[in-house]
Amino acid sequence: MRQRIGGTMWLEQVINLFKNKPKCPIRNPDRVVLDNGFFHLIEEFGEGFVLNSKIYSDPIEITGRVFRGDELYTQLLFQKLGDILEVDLRQVELGLFNETGDVFLDSGVMMVSENGGEFASSKFTEYSDGSAEILINSRYIKDFCCLVVSIAFELIRLKLRREGKEYADDDVILELVLLFFGLGVFNANSSVAKMKTWSGDLSSGWNIEKGPSQLSPEAHGYILALFASYRGENNPAWANSLEKEVKKVFYEGLRYLKIR
Repeated sequence: MRQRIGGTMWLEQVINLFKNKPKCPIRNPDRVVLDNGFFHLIEEFGEGFVLNSKIYSDPIEITGRVFRGDELYTQLLFQKLGDILEVDLRQVELGLFNETGDVFLDSGVMMVSENGGEFASSKFTEYSDGSAEILINSRYIKDFCCLVVSIAFELIRLKLRREGKEYADDDVILELVLLFFGLGVFNANSSVAKMKTWSGDLSSGWNIEKGPSQLSPEAHGYILALFASYRGENNPAWANSLEKEVKKVFYEGLRYLKIR
């Protein structure tokens, strides 16, 4: 009788061990894509770059000033991001354009519009004389996360093209490069879809808006966990700045990566 009880208890312990084993917070095919891109870029940039890169989580850390959603601040941010991303801006101009659109999202590793009607977050033109023009959607000027990410995406794209990188137009790689340069918190937060409401004298309504990131909040949570795990960070201070949808997956990812 004692042996059977002991055997039963042992079996329950084994079952509980596997039951409580942390699981990857994203689908395996998505994880493989992100893992491959992450470790490919480590070979490109070097381990030292990843371990020593500064992680930004507040506008003041980038510009030295409190966020002010106007064109003057946008130009200041543009110059500061050029310094962070190591892009020569002497022949690059930044402007704004107007374009609106509602986005209805379906979640996966990539964020996609159900009706294909997503608006452009930024536009990039490179001229034969080597100069370039970057235009940012004016609807982002009041949202720091969206603004910094939309500018950074185009600067990174320009940087990689100038360096002759074959993956200059790979959306996943661009997101990971942005992470490596310490802008992953802003990018992750911009991926969270937010409902905006409006009302007038005779009518009211709502729409869903998201930032320029093409990765889902779940994917961002995982790559931030991968980044933190690689750097040996178990509970980094910058994680407190993450939106709750991203933060939840981030800590799930950290638990999973510890036992992988």
